[in-house]
Amino acid sequence: MKKASQNPDEPTISSPVSTQKPKEVSEQSREQQLRLAGMLILGADELAQQAREVKRKREQEVVELHSGFRITIGEINAIVSGRHSDYLPMFPNNISFFSEIARLSEVKFDPTEYIKPAFVGKIVVEVVYGRFDKSVLPALRALNPAYTNGIRPQKLYHYLTVEGLALLEQYRDEAIEVMESCSSMYEFRRKLFQQYGVPYQIEAFK
Repeated sequence: MKKASQNPDEPTISSPVSTQKPKEVSEQSREQQLRLAGMLILGADELAQQAREVKRKREQEVVELHSGFRITIGEINAIVSGRHSDYLPMFPNNISFFSEIARLSEVKFDPTEYIKPAFVGKIVVEVVYGRFDKSVLPALRALNPAYTNGIRPQKLYHYLTVEGLALLEQYRDEAIEVMESCSSMYEFRRKLFQQYGVPYQIEAFK
């Protein structure tokens, strides 16, 4: 066995052991590792259950619109779409919705004109959009806010889903059917209220 040199000018041979301390794992990395390990341990059923719970909580989140009306996402996501869609007209001239309103109304107007009296729009909201769940109309108005002159950039139904459009078409056609059996706007409103429970105070329209 060779002895180490006693000569102070000659370097001493030592064993190749590193004196550097091992690097510590950061707290963030440790959390990520633990999270990954937890995900690997969880079975597919548990992950699916967690996803359903996240979706449920998301749908229960309350959204407060500019008007102050409060709704949950779950209440409107089946009817209202956050994206504008270019649908075909839902109140075209070949459907007698506006001509029936003109016939029953005391204020006469041309039902084929694109710009109609303001009260016509109120009737549409009342007898068609008013039949949706109470959360739908405020959501549609929030997605499609009116200009200062009261005109909205898009039609409200452009923000309905396919399911919502089907309901709008149903409510529109039912309103036409009732109007065709009436001789006055008051009679129409009274019958619509009796048949479909349209939410307005019928006594106000006598």
